[in-house]
Amino acid sequence: MSLFFLDQQGSVAKIDCLSVNIGCSHRRSPNILIPMTAVAEIILNQEVIADAKAPAWMFGWINWRNLDIPLIDFAGLQANKPAKDFADSTRILVLNSLLEGHEQHYYAIISKGFPHTLRIEEDSALAAQDGAELAPCISINIDFEGQFMQLPDFQQIEHHLQEIPTKL
Repeated sequence: MSLFFLDQQGSVAKIDCLSVNIGCSHRRSPNILIPMTAVAEIILNQEVIADAKAPAWMFGWINWRNLDIPLIDFAGLQANKPAKDFADSTRILVLNSLLEGHEQHYYAIISKGFPHTLRIEEDSALAAQDGAELAPCISINIDFEGQFMQLPDFQQIEHHLQEIPTKL
């Protein structure tokens, strides 16, 4: 089964992605695979402004390029649990919003440590893990050259963004 053209509109020879450790321990691997086209920027920790009206899986708001954007705990979103504290060894990935229907043009997730760049080429050893159960907000489980990873379901994630109240 070829997964190379998953989520692509046209033919491409390679896709640059990030392997992002979301710090979740209830799966075989805490790594998700994010195409670079979804990433606006990788930044260091920022001051987080808490929001009592925000969903439990949201850390709060960060200021990025003079915009206030929501910072979410992807693992917390998947488990529908409160966001966990994050340590100094984290990075923040600012992601482009791909859908309409919510106020957020960008949102951010936490990465435990620095994400690793992966180049997936047409002839890469890439296979779907058909037998593995899909976690929430995951579109497919992938075996990439012997490494278990998961591709986020951006549509499902952005559906959850609708739960975030507009910051005043």
